[in-house]
Amino acid sequence: MDESAFEGFTPGYFDNFLDDRDYLHTLVHDIDWQSQLLAVRLMIFRNRQAGEAFSKAIKDDAAEVEAYDGPHHDHWVNQHVDMIHESVYHDAAESMAAIGMIAPLVESTLGQSLAALGDMYGRKNINPGDHKRWKRAENHEARWNCQFYFDSEKKAKNNIILGLPQLAGACGLDKFLSQDFLNWFEAMFMYRNFMFHGGFEWTIERRESFEKQIEKKGWDRVFTCSTTNHRPWIYYIKDEAIVALPTMVEDMLDSLGRFTKSLPSELTSKP
Repeated sequence: MDESAFEGFTPGYFDNFLDDRDYLHTLVHDIDWQSQLLAVRLMIFRNRQAGEAFSKAIKDDAAEVEAYDGPHHDHWVNQHVDMIHESVYHDAAESMAAIGMIAPLVESTLGQSLAALGDMYGRKNINPGDHKRWKRAENHEARWNCQFYFDSEKKAKNNIILGLPQLAGACGLDKFLSQDFLNWFEAMFMYRNFMFHGGFEWTIERRESFEKQIEKKGWDRVFTCSTTNHRPWIYYIKDEAIVALPTMVEDMLDSLGRFTKSLPSELTSKP
């Protein structure tokens, strides 16, 4: 269609038909977030069903052990204890599966979006503003990479937990990301790092470190743990927090979309 087909439409007319996250396609147009989130929700549902079935099996077994009064009582008690022990690892596996699906989607979306934004600034030769990150990074190749944090000595450190908030503040994205999301992001990625590098059973030092973070930042709404000798043993994401993971990603996509919509036209327009 030529331009005459759009005569009579005021600027922003088509905005009425777009959701916030639709604007994110200005930065990234080759990630199918909807399909990924549908797949994640399906797997979370299946894992929840399996977990509930195992919990029911433990409960039924407990009733059978209590009712049994035969010569092999100790054997059935030991078997029941083994089931309870096994459930600890089942729950850890469910948490690891959930964060293993969500964290890469979050990291990829943020990483590609901000890298694309950096390309726009570069192509248009526009200054992104005055922020300590730009002063520290200067022309470093990772200046628009949210996986890297630039410290006061201008050294690039591979640390997305620090890198994302720094880059978000430098480009203005922080005004669109809620504090709840940033707190959730830090919690999820710290947990992801500990689980994928430490397995289910972390070192004592790492368990104690995570315990302090939970107390300091109010993450007890998100995490729980089994204990040994009255001390943290294996940490899990709470069931309700697992179910909410895709919704948190959707909120992030909406925030990114609103941020993209707010970008000046001289930055987003074609060369």
